[in-house]
Amino acid sequence: MGIVGANSSDVEDPQAIGYTSCGACRGSGKTDDGTPCTNCAGSGSVAVFMQPGWSEHHRFLRYRTDLPLRVRSYEERDLDGHCFVMAEDGLGGDLPEPIPVGSQVQLWVAVPTHPVTLHVWAVVRCQIGLLHTFEFVSITDAERLSIRQFCKELGGLGHF
Repeated sequence: MGIVGANSSDVEDPQAIGYTSCGACRGSGKTDDGTPCTNCAGSGSVAVFMQPGWSEHHRFLRYRTDLPLRVRSYEERDLDGHCFVMAEDGLGGDLPEPIPVGSQVQLWVAVPTHPVTLHVWAVVRCQIGLLHTFEFVSITDAERLSIRQFCKELGGLGHF
């Protein structure tokens, strides 16, 4: 779970797990009267931070990453997004539109330690704005090993 922060600026916050559209201005950066939104400082996005104790609820460490992500929603629509966190049991990413929590989806992500693009089924476990977390529900031992190796390589970038 995350906490949505306010007043994000053009400078990325290193403590943020990602960014999502500002709810106050619906991502436009402006209020209805055309003035800059005070909630997001006119940027249209707000930072999402980890809640205290969040990582204690997970079986595997999360690692920051930067990979293209494709999600096939329950409506059979492909959404191209961005994977910003990876773990052995799932991943987190942002998408161009929200998918409801509990939805079963297909994910495609190119994990560098896997010989082909990873294609797995997952369930949406959390959705905050356009940020989502997905839990893998169909993954082979070889795919899990590839993810484990990739996460190990990311260890120097920091885990949370």
